[in-house]
Amino acid sequence: MAFKRYPTLLPVFVAVGFLAVTTACNNNNGNGGDTLDSPKEINNNPPVKVGGQTFMMPSPFQIAGLVKNSGVGYDKGLLNPQENASKYNDKMKWGLNLGVYGADLGYITMYDQGGDALPYFNTLRKVGDNLKITASFDEKLMTRFRDNMGKNKDSVMSIVGEAFRRSDDFLKAGDRDEDAALILTGGWIESMWFAVDVQKKKPTNEISTRIAEQKNTVNNLIKMLVNVGSTDGTRNTTKPEYKALIEKFDDLNNVYQNIQLSYTFEAPVHEEGNHLTIVNGKTVVNITPEQLTQLTEKITAIRTFIIN
Repeated sequence: MAFKRYPTLLPVFVAVGFLAVTTACNNNNGNGGDTLDSPKEINNNPPVKVGGQTFMMPSPFQIAGLVKNSGVGYDKGLLNPQENASKYNDKMKWGLNLGVYGADLGYITMYDQGGDALPYFNTLRKVGDNLKITASFDEKLMTRFRDNMGKNKDSVMSIVGEAFRRSDDFLKAGDRDEDAALILTGGWIESMWFAVDVQKKKPTNEISTRIAEQKNTVNNLIKMLVNVGSTDGTRNTTKPEYKALIEKFDDLNNVYQNIQLSYTFEAPVHEEGNHLTIVNGKTVVNITPEQLTQLTEKITAIRTFIIN
């Protein structure tokens, strides 16, 4: 099987609600941890390669379902303000915030907030222009977006998805590992920002477990950022603009290292026709309220660094 050379971007932008999924039912396992029995848990993310290294990234559709079904209402204050886009003036900030604004647009679309959708689509397009991903947001697509806004939510989500599939193809064709890694990182941190907000407002065992399960993802993101942010793929030659970002992810990783995860393997079911893998295993998580607070603080610190 041939692996892609870059992180597929579409799941990032749907991470907060382009598609609803059936999330796993949780129960208490009697030993202080949360157990998820997940026969319907879907993961359609393939392994990704950046700079010759392979990374396993989990499907963000799981968090998407939790945010959508949490019952927590729309909060525009969670979004990266549009005016911030004008102050980003380097490749790293453009890439990271393209991911952030993409996740924001998914959040807006999920809550059917037509008044915010077009302005954020325009902001996303401007940031994309800086990275020369212009073909993904052409005038024809913009017109379709405007015409469907407030009328057909499914069509709007489909149009946004089409824009990011185009971006995905564009980055693949150009072998642009660094841009893809930055967009993936920004989209992931914004998705986690939404997740920890839901956990603060309406805490559940299920979403705290999903947040804790990102432990391995953080390791992979750090490796990926070191890979694209250095001249030889090691920390010894990390570019100055990447050093602070990686250090903040290190701080987050230090919290995650104290969270205990265990996984009971059961053979997954592959649906080749739908390009899906249905995971049948069980994950047991032991996470304390204090650790959740620490994770929220570290995620907020990374997000603040990215958007400012």
